[in-house]
Amino acid sequence: MTPSSAPHDVGALWLLTLQRAIGRASHDVKDALNGVSVNLEVIRSRAARTDTPASAVASFGNAAGQQLERLTTLIEAVLALGRADRSPADVGATLRRVVAICGASASSADAAVLLVDRDLMGSAQTRVHGDVVRLALMAPLLDVVTGTGSAQRLSAVTCTLTGNDDGVQVGISAEGRRATMPDGVRDILRGSGVRWTEGEVLSLAFPRA
Repeated sequence: MTPSSAPHDVGALWLLTLQRAIGRASHDVKDALNGVSVNLEVIRSRAARTDTPASAVASFGNAAGQQLERLTTLIEAVLALGRADRSPADVGATLRRVVAICGASASSADAAVLLVDRDLMGSAQTRVHGDVVRLALMAPLLDVVTGTGSAQRLSAVTCTLTGNDDGVQVGISAEGRRATMPDGVRDILRGSGVRWTEGEVLSLAFPRA
């Protein structure tokens, strides 16, 4: 690593990026919790009546289940990304968690995030440090999904995961705008083993473990 990408610099910037992502996702967590609570309360009150058929509460049970699934996905992603790095890092698993958090937002203008898994040809594990992998994926994705000041919802962001003999590749693209690597992250990635190119698609390449 270069002096500017020392471990403490990586950890500090990753923590700031994670805090930003969790701050945006907190509304979705609260919304899902409220949805589960409200639907369960309806089920409880209706089930207390002896003449209530199961069909009268089925839709509320389904709604609660959907909200719980959404909540579980978010919490599992936050817990996994908040834990200390476990080497070797898995690019695919990290990307799925990053997409789950970045796709959650309180703003109706923020873009939806779509994940496309393609033929990976082997393991998605990389020799790049886990916090560097997390930072390289989350920092540019957060920037491109944010619709601050937009009058209408931004077009969806697509994250594509592929792999070949050269390593594991991730592409981040959005119609009508460019995904770029933030300046502070560029300095950290130099010398880390991660390669990236910018254009219509922000393409990142991670060497395999």
